[in-house]
Amino acid sequence: MKAAFLVLTALLLVGCEDTYRYPCQDPANKDKAECNRPDCEADGFCYDKLNGLPEQEAPQQVEESPAPEADCNKPVESTGE
Repeated sequence: MKAAFLVLTALLLVGCEDTYRYPCQDPANKDKAECNRPDCEADGFCYDKLNGLPEQEAPQQVEESPAPEADCNKPVESTGE
């Protein structure tokens, strides 16, 4: 009886595998864009949040606007002075 229990337990454990409820819980997906901020904040499936790690802030993206170009070929208007 004891041997049958051990064999049955061994057979049941053979069928076990690592599965994750969310793809971003898997450490293999840790560096994917959809698992990192800011892409993951909309659905809440961030790697750090799902795995109980301290939340990391999204890198700040500074949007730089180009300086206006001077038009050197434009004729100077007369002010009448």
